[in-house]
Parts: sequence; structure tokens; C-alpha cells
Amino acid sequence: MTIRKVKEAMKYANKVCEEKISELDGSDELCTCPTCESLEHVSYTGAYRGRREFECSNPSNEDCGYFTTSTSLEAIETYRKVMVENLTTLLQANSVVDGIRELSETSKHFIELPLERFYEYIAEEASKSEITVEEGTDIVTVFCDLAGSGLAKNKAIILAMVDDAPVFNIVTTFNYLSTKQLIAAIEQRLETPESTQVVFVTDGDHSFVDPINEHFPEAIHIRQFHKKSSRGIIYAHLIYKGEEYTTRCLWDVVLSEGTPSDAVQRQRERRAKERTSGKQKANKTEYTELSKDIMVWKGKVYNPRGIRRKLPTEKSAKENDTKNDRGNTSPPDPEELIFKGELEDAKKLPVFSHCFEVMKEVFGGLHITTNVVENVFNVKSKLGEHRSMKFGERILVCLLYGHLELNDMSKEELSEFLKEEVIIHDFIRNKTLHGSGLQKDKPEEPPPTDTIKKAVKTGQQLAIHYCDRNRTHTSRAITPEKIEKNSYDGTTRIKAHCHLRDAHRTFRLDRIRDLSIFNPDPYCF
Repeated sequence: MTIRKVKEAMKYANKVCEEKISELDGSDELCTCPTCESLEHVSYTGAYRGRREFECSNPSNEDCGYFTTSTSLEAIETYRKVMVENLTTLLQANSVVDGIRELSETSKHFIELPLERFYEYIAEEASKSEITVEEGTDIVTVFCDLAGSGLAKNKAIILAMVDDAPVFNIVTTFNYLSTKQLIAAIEQRLETPESTQVVFVTDGDHSFVDPINEHFPEAIHIRQFHKKSSRGIIYAHLIYKGEEYTTRCLWDVVLSEGTPSDAVQRQRERRAKERTSGKQKANKTEYTELSKDIMVWKGKVYNPRGIRRKLPTEKSAKENDTKNDRGNTSPPDPEELIFKGELEDAKKLPVFSHCFEVMKEVFGGLHITTNVVENVFNVKSKLGEHRSMKFGERILVCLLYGHLELNDMSKEELSEFLKEEVIIHDFIRNKTLHGSGLQKDKPEEPPPTDTIKKAVKTGQQLAIHYCDRNRTHTSRAITPEKIEKNSYDGTTRIKAHCHLRDAHRTFRLDRIRDLSIFNPDPYCF
């Protein structure tokens, strides 16, 4: 990954760079010092294996010294130009790395280096970003989604869109730890007036529920279920007058509210034609209809109610003759059901009426039978060409930044931005020509016990994905205080303060599915 020798400079360059260096080697003119960027104190010292060498004896800059045509300022500017062109092609044409290599007659080196630099630049910019909601804003909606792991061989993206500002993280698996860190990061980034209602819109996965409740206790959390048995159901978790409630309704209760855009109207018409023409894929398994009842519970209900059930077939009927039929519903939640009935009656209930008004603002005029979040982000098609990337984090971050932040720039504006802000002179001189350390093997992840001991010693928090003895999964932040081994059963236990429950708890190490030092720092634009 580094150009430190003449031979390497030629081997890893592209056609344009080779021609420029050959031109400099064949010239009688002096080359410019790359440190002081001047010819004034430069002298020619000879040639070695066809490469001309120089010395800069600038008395006011002790860093000046020997350089060659391949490390001169003229060569640096050529490298810089080539890297900017390759990066511009990647972002504007959405070309894959091998495509750029063939198109530009360049080596992979001249694509990987600018990508690495762009990745560093984005991380620096993302760490500075805050999301401020203006005074007087009634509702700010945070959409959360996971772009599937098919986008790269071992990477996925968990995203949130806060108003128009995206926050995302690259994850290897979508689990309780991923959602915990994303929601905590949004809390750090987001500044809202006290009068603004924060609304989260997620899919039906359990892993969003507790982190949102912990970090945004006053938020309304709307969950959209996507499984065949429950698709179309919406749950809303909220605190109303100091009490916790869960409401259940179908997505189309607000379908007629608001004005649909032309795109949404076309989508509705297309879906209607598919239904009447029979183009939609027929399901081999037949189901009952979803219950249209509005339901309201006191407390938090995780599993959907009023779902579709599979209609019995001859085969299932015979099987049910020989074994007990347990049905297709989840076990009942212990929370109290305080209302079940029709929409008009439900609107008379203050808690549902409040929730209904919020859903009108969030979903009115939209088509959300599947997942409104996908329409908000619209990034999966942009990333589709890069599915085969073995280690996709760097390229995924760069493409997302280009798609979400730089999309409105012309080719000339993009090239100028990359040249002035990203592929800067010092990056070429210091990291490309003198070594960036990227070629070194990265250290392996430490074992869990080492991470826990480090947190105990430093007082840092850990983010954990925990599965208790009842097989209930939660994501939580803990401050570990001690590691103990039980001599009776041989289990290792961590005594810690649990920030989710705000109490001291003991956690068995073998029930911790995932853990890391709690540092919620995803990318935020």
C-alpha cells in the first residue's frame, strides 16, 4: 500500500503516472522540492538506475533533503490528479473497483489509497456533526432500518434518518447490540426543544424496543410488522400522563389522511392492477384476515396480536388429529388490555386519540404496506453493484456519503472538492510516499474477559446483548465492577451496575452473546 522505492512507484502507478515520471526523468529541468514546494534551493545530484535525484538545501526548512523525480512535487500532483479522478468515477458512475482499474488503466493501489483517505475524512466530519431541531417544531421523526447483509459479504448497515439527517453504522450482524449503540448515538447527536415530540419508526423487531425506552423515554415508538402473519399491523409504544401504553391498529387507518405524492399514487395504482390482474405471487399457504380491531394495553406488549392464522389443509387436519394444535399465536403478554373495538370508538379514548394524531402526521398520504423506511433511504439500489466486496465497510461508508451528501455536485465540483478537502498534498507526501502503516496486519479482537477487565479497570461502560434464563433478549449498557467465578457450578459472573434497570445486577458470562466497550459513535451527516 505504500510507495517507498523507485521500483514500487513504477509498479503500483498507472499509465498516466508512468508517463509523467518518464517525462521528468528525460528532462533537463530541475524538479520542485515536495517539502518547501520551491525550486530555489534545489540542485541535481545525479541519477540511479535511470531515476534522477535531487537535493534541497533550504536553510529555513530542516525537513527538506533528498528526493527523486518519483517523489517530487510534480509527481505528487500527478498522483493526486489520478486519485481524484478514480474517486470521482467511483462516486459519480457507481463503478466497482475492478471497473475503475480497467477504465483508467490503473493499479488497485491508486483506487485503494484515495478510498482509505476518503474514509478517514468522512469519519472526521461525521464525528463533528450534530442534529439540531429548530424551536417550534412539533414532531421530529426518526426512521430506523437495516440494509441487508447481502450488500457486502460480511457487512450490513443499520441506519436512522432524523428529519433529513442520516445516522448510520456498519455492522456485521443485526442484533440487540447494534440497535443499542445506534439509539445511544442518536441521543448524543440530537438536540430537540422540550416541546418537540420525538417519534421513532422501526420494523417490528424486539431489539429496538428497550433501547428507545431507555434513551428516549418520552418518545413514541411506532413498529411496523413485516412477517406474513402480521404484515400491516402497527404497534405504538408511548408514555401518556405518566403511564406506559401500547396501541395496536392497522396501517391503513391513516391511509386517507394527508395528500399522497404522485409517486405514492402511482405505487397504489400499480399495486391495485397487480391484485386485479393476478400478477402478484400467489401464496401456497392460505391465511385468515387480519383483525381490524383497535387494541390498547397498559404496559409494553412485544408480540403482535390479531394476526393472520394459517387455514387448515387436509394434511394439517390429519396431523392435528394425532397431536395437540397449539395454534399460530404468541403466548399472551401479562399487560392489561383496556380497550378492544372499532376505530371510531377508539378515538374517544384520549391515549389512542393522541397516538392517532401523531400517526396522521407521520404516515398520512404514504403507502406503507411493506416498509416506509426503504423509501426514505433509497440507498439499496446504489449499493447493489458492490455486493461482492469481501470487506465492505470502507466502500459502503464512502458510497453512502457520496450518495447522501455529494449527490447534487457536478463532476467538476466533485473533483474540486475531493482535491481541496480529501486528497490533499500532505496525504500524498506523508502517507503515500512515506508509508501509512496500512500494510501491517491488524490486531485480533481481544477475548471477552480481557474487554471486561479493561472496563473494570478504567470504569468504562460495556454494551452487551444478553439472553437471560427465560431466553429473553435485551441490549443494555452496564458498568462492570467485578468478575467472579462460581466454584460450585463453574460459571463466570460479572457484577455490574445495569443502566437499563438502574440497579445492580449479576450477569453470567455464558449468557452474554455479544459485548464491546460502549462507545456509540456511528457516522452522522
